[in-house]
Amino acid sequence: MKHESLFALIAGAAIGVAAGVLFAPDKGSETRRKIKEAASEGCEIAKAKGSELKKEIDKLKDTLSEEGEHLKESAKEKILEQLTRLEKALAKESDIDDQSVQA
Repeated sequence: MKHESLFALIAGAAIGVAAGVLFAPDKGSETRRKIKEAASEGCEIAKAKGSELKKEIDKLKDTLSEEGEHLKESAKEKILEQLTRLEKALAKESDIDDQSVQA
């Protein structure tokens, strides 16, 4: 019975060691390698997203610049139209004043 207990103890210990090796976390160097790989992948993803974001910002900047030029030209045209109308109105007013002075 003593031998059976000793055998059970040794067998249990062997099974425990095998299970510990199979289910134990990786060595520190392996864990650091995995962390480094995950960080590297995360950095690459962040760079890709940053590059995509920069492209979108550049596209938006170009669109806004084009739209700004369009608005500037439109405002310039409207101002010139208003100035032309004002000049015509002033010319008519001047003609009316000249006619009333002559009369």
